[in-house]
Amino acid sequence: MEEKHEIIAPSFISKPSSMSSPTHAPYKHIAAKVELKGIRLTIFKGVNPKLASELVKVLVENAH
Repeated sequence: MEEKHEIIAPSFISKPSSMSSPTHAPYKHIAAKVELKGIRLTIFKGVNPKLASELVKVLVENAH
C-alpha cells in the first residue's frame, strides 16, 4: 500500500463581531494628546511616566 500525503491549505474565516464598533472611534488606549506649533505627541496608557514627562518637557522647550 502506498502512503498518500495531502497538503491542506488552512482557511480562516473571521467571525462577525457581535459588538460592532464604528471604524472612526478613537483609539481607547490614549492617555493624553499634546500639540504645540504643529507638533503632535500622543501618549498611550501603560507608557513609562518618567519617559512621557521627559518627552513633554522636550516638546515644550523646543516649541518656543
